[in-house]
Amino acid sequence: MAAKDLANLNDLTEYLQTTPFASSAIHVLTGGTGNFACRLQLLSPYQGRYPFSLERQKFEVEALRIVEASIPSTSFVSVPKVHFFDEKESVIIMDDCGVHSTTLKQFVLDRKCTSDLADKIGSQLGMFLRLIHGINRERNPDVCDVFAGNAEAKRISAWATYGRLVSTLNGKDALPALIDPALHIEEEDMKMISEVVERTSTMISEAKDTFTMGDFWPGNILLSLDPHTGNVEGIDVVDWELSKTGLPGLDLGQFTAEVDLLRKFYPSFEDSGTKMIGALYGSYSASEDVARTAAIHWGAHLIAWTPRVHWGEKEDTRVMVANGVKLMVNGRTGPNSLINDMFKLS
Repeated sequence: MAAKDLANLNDLTEYLQTTPFASSAIHVLTGGTGNFACRLQLLSPYQGRYPFSLERQKFEVEALRIVEASIPSTSFVSVPKVHFFDEKESVIIMDDCGVHSTTLKQFVLDRKCTSDLADKIGSQLGMFLRLIHGINRERNPDVCDVFAGNAEAKRISAWATYGRLVSTLNGKDALPALIDPALHIEEEDMKMISEVVERTSTMISEAKDTFTMGDFWPGNILLSLDPHTGNVEGIDVVDWELSKTGLPGLDLGQFTAEVDLLRKFYPSFEDSGTKMIGALYGSYSASEDVARTAAIHWGAHLIAWTPRVHWGEKEDTRVMVANGVKLMVNGRTGPNSLINDMFKLS
């Protein structure tokens, strides 16, 4: 067999197929004379890194424009206005949220989120999310056709949570918080979770009827604050690169899970966090199917993300992962009354 010339892109592509770095495209970088340097577009994630093409900017810009046109001009929750997009040079110019803005997560960490503000923020976000999910195939078929094509966002969303559930729980990923000792999961629960992974991943891939935000969590929610009183004057939702036709319950469940984590690891926020979740769910007014999907995703998010993002001590991390398992099991098998109670939390 002839030796491969790894300076030849065809030979390099063939060589990489036998490694974890198999690539759909290889771009030679300029600069240097002693070695070759290339940028790889990976076919599969490697250590939490995955390919994310610049096509995401087109979807983000389109999403921002569609959402801006779909909500009332008086809406308390809005999105930044796009002023310029150069697709060739990958440049987007949009409004920022002002020098006195902060993320909802930081607002909580700074202990500024009172119970009354939590209720208001949760209620307003629930109404906003309801409006967004009202962009559907029946009313907006052209929009759904566009965002059904965001295959990359669907792939990333399915992998980042559901693609890592089983390997998180069975110890294959060797996450420090979940080993020594290994987290015990009942065999029946593991089987159920595996079934949910397969079913939900397929549903994410095939979803085509409802526009979803795709990354709805407190870090992507910016509060505009009055510099003198500290009052919240408005909210902007940012980072729409993962917008796609999807499952509405995933937007709802992701936010709920992140607020749940803030409640657990920052006890001063416990009561306000509970009120925020209840207000969000109350104003959204989810159907039973959406509530069930949201409850399952709440649990899946706790399992996949809590041990990968440093929140606190090992034992507390394990508790939240175990809670995630319970949420997934109850969401999958419990009666509808139980699903509703998960969100009301009163």
